[in-house]
Amino acid sequence: MIKADHKKWARRVYDFYEPWLLKSNFQNFYLINDFPQIPANEGLIITPNHFSWWDGFFIDYTLRFFSSRKIYILMLEEQLKRYWFFQKVGAFSINPQNPKSIKETLDYISEVVSDPNNVLLFYPQGEIDDYAKRPLKVKDGLKTILNMSPAIVNILPVAFKIKHGNTKKPDILVRFGDLISSYKAKTDFNFFIAGFNSNIDLLDKELSNNYKDNLFTR
Repeated sequence: MIKADHKKWARRVYDFYEPWLLKSNFQNFYLINDFPQIPANEGLIITPNHFSWWDGFFIDYTLRFFSSRKIYILMLEEQLKRYWFFQKVGAFSINPQNPKSIKETLDYISEVVSDPNNVLLFYPQGEIDDYAKRPLKVKDGLKTILNMSPAIVNILPVAFKIKHGNTKKPDILVRFGDLISSYKAKTDFNFFIAGFNSNIDLLDKELSNNYKDNLFTR
């Protein structure tokens, strides 16, 4: 596997490039609700929905306003080898066809989530899927991660949507779900699945012009 190799120079480049990229393609980045209070001494896994090529940019841009934790994000090994730069801003790899690589990645994830200075970005769907599908299919990867982690970890579902309106460029919308403890998710993984899907449904219901904030204007 390929481990994350955070570099300050890479983050500076990325922090300059990412806002330019998003603002060039989207009109607004609307926040629906407040970011929840996260216990500073506990691990954190953020679980966004996965429906487009843009999703990694969406969550990384969002977190720059709400978290100072070091970001880790899982990528397929073949993709990370091709887009090596992402390793320098927190990406690490898995090779689903290699049992040894899977074990190494899971052990690495357990280390990452056990450190409260880190945040793991993990897509529970496992792959890009149609936004409109209900309910969204959640794979067992997150359950495996939680069962391997001895630490107390909080899970935060996050929902994104691209909304087209009366401007040439569409808007991005983001909604934070309720914080879920790893203990609750371990004992009843369907509780997490329900919370993950419910947050996306609530995002759809709350589409209006009464947004909490526009992250593009911060």
